[in-house]
Amino acid sequence: MRNSIRNLLKLCFFLTFLFSSYFCSSQIAKDSVVTQDTLVIKPASFQKKMEENKDKNKFNKLVYKLFFKNSSSKESSKKIIDLNRFKDFEGKIIRNIHITTLDPFGYSIADSTKKPEKFIEKAGNSLHVKTKNFTIKNYLLQKQGEMLDSLKILESERLIRSQRFTRRVVVQMETVGKDSDSVDLYVYTLDSWSIIPTVNYSNSKLGIELRDRNFMGWGHDFSNYYRQNFENGKYVFRTNYTIQNIQRTFINFNIGYHSNEENEYSKSVSLSREFYSPLTRWAGGAYVGQRAHQDSIPNTDGIVAQNFKYNLQDYWGGFSINLSKRETTLAKRLNNLVISARYFNVHYVEEPIAELDPIDFYSNEEFYLFGLGVSQKGYVQDRFIKNYDIVEDIPIGMAYGINTGFQRKYGECRYYLAGKFKYGNYFKPGYFSFGVEYGSFFTGGKTEQSAFSLKLLYYTHLKSWGQWKFRTFVSNDLILGNNRKDSRGDRLTLNENDPSGIEGFYSLDVLGTKKWLTNIQIQSYSPHQFLGFRLSPFLNSSLGLISDDKENLFKGKLYSKIGIGIMFTNDYLIFSNFTLSLAWYNSIPGQGNNIFKANAVGNRYFQLMDFDFGKPELVEYNPNIVN
Repeated sequence: MRNSIRNLLKLCFFLTFLFSSYFCSSQIAKDSVVTQDTLVIKPASFQKKMEENKDKNKFNKLVYKLFFKNSSSKESSKKIIDLNRFKDFEGKIIRNIHITTLDPFGYSIADSTKKPEKFIEKAGNSLHVKTKNFTIKNYLLQKQGEMLDSLKILESERLIRSQRFTRRVVVQMETVGKDSDSVDLYVYTLDSWSIIPTVNYSNSKLGIELRDRNFMGWGHDFSNYYRQNFENGKYVFRTNYTIQNIQRTFINFNIGYHSNEENEYSKSVSLSREFYSPLTRWAGGAYVGQRAHQDSIPNTDGIVAQNFKYNLQDYWGGFSINLSKRETTLAKRLNNLVISARYFNVHYVEEPIAELDPIDFYSNEEFYLFGLGVSQKGYVQDRFIKNYDIVEDIPIGMAYGINTGFQRKYGECRYYLAGKFKYGNYFKPGYFSFGVEYGSFFTGGKTEQSAFSLKLLYYTHLKSWGQWKFRTFVSNDLILGNNRKDSRGDRLTLNENDPSGIEGFYSLDVLGTKKWLTNIQIQSYSPHQFLGFRLSPFLNSSLGLISDDKENLFKGKLYSKIGIGIMFTNDYLIFSNFTLSLAWYNSIPGQGNNIFKANAVGNRYFQLMDFDFGKPELVEYNPNIVN
């Protein structure tokens, strides 16, 4: 019976994959969307130089194949790099910068004559606070009086587009006079509606949330949530305020507080500056916080939930060095050596009793980490990934390096060493990226708490069927732990709160040190909308395996989910895409077999891989371990 069920699930999974391949390759014509890549450099003879240098290293060859090889073919026609976009303006002095921000409803960047006509559009715009000009200006990597640099302008355009309060952005140039050496820069942006109120009521609990992701037009993110329980008089409260890009430094400030009905809380304050662009030369951050919560550690002695309370401190800094003295090719401009260092400290104020944590897993620790790596990163513009017909910047490139350091915990000092390699690009079948990491502690010449991680992401090129668009997404996560600590806190799960878990799955009994998870989703993009809302159906499936050290991973019990649902997107509002789905689970230990569940969650699967090498981190293993 068990083998029959497993074979049936494998058949369902195979048919889903086969259907997705056939549906998206045979029946549906390829889409003819033309997009532009964001990577452009100064020399006008760039294409010639790239052709001359394409065989010198793998990244040059990667860029050349992507941008220039078979440029007349159907595949390459989807992503055409417009190298001449700023050819006539390269090196000219930027005289003035003009910024125009448009309200979200009824306006168009492509058609300046288009104005709001409907009452609801005018009413919405009257309530909207437009993004301030200085907010947009803060994301420009060039200033008045500087020589125009194509790559910096295109990076500025990408940075503005990455902000949630902006739907579309276009940068244009205009020469000042016929023979002038100066140019005027025009930046046009189309706002999103940034205020999202939410009200929900269930089981005598009333919750109200108000979030503004463009507070006062400054680009700040201000969120507040309150939920009252009318049965016991208790409440949940959450507030969070984020200031993005303080005074054009690209430093972000965040302060947050969260408490619930069980008197559990978290509070934190942080400053951070990421490697926001391949042109960034320094980054760093500081985080200070405290968390208090209750959790049950299963035991046979009937001991109830334990209190956990600990303080966190996390500081890091890094800088990047361009590996070429002469930035004559695109690859060289984006080829950086990154050196970084990090210190973090976890101090427990309250921890579980010794009977439930005999090895002192939940205990104080100090960690010093150092990183050395290479990052080669660019972007390709594409559409219909997470949104409908909105330009999205897809990272391509590679990153590799090592993280090393030492940890003070368990009354000893342990050495740590890890290496990683990540790569991603567009190919004829579609976009493909992977990341492989391995790390381990060393004590007395022996390895401890080793972890191997392999992550894969693939999605097809965009397909069309009439006005509908389609893609198939596939992700894979394989995590192998070895010689892990004998504690539930050092075990893997398939739970949905795990970064690599099954949506809607939760069981205290499914644990291990090795796991494999694969997700497949056929996603449609609906051409129909009402008030900007689009309901796009999808079909997905998840397969997971988990086992302990001495067990064969692929001979263990197969946990699966097959679901159908709708992805909600909105062309005007700022919110993360969310989904409603009905899913079938073959088994959830502790809940039963053949379970149907309705899920309403954000779409967390199929996250794009980044190719930065920044903050030194441990190989990601589970949510209980600070990495």
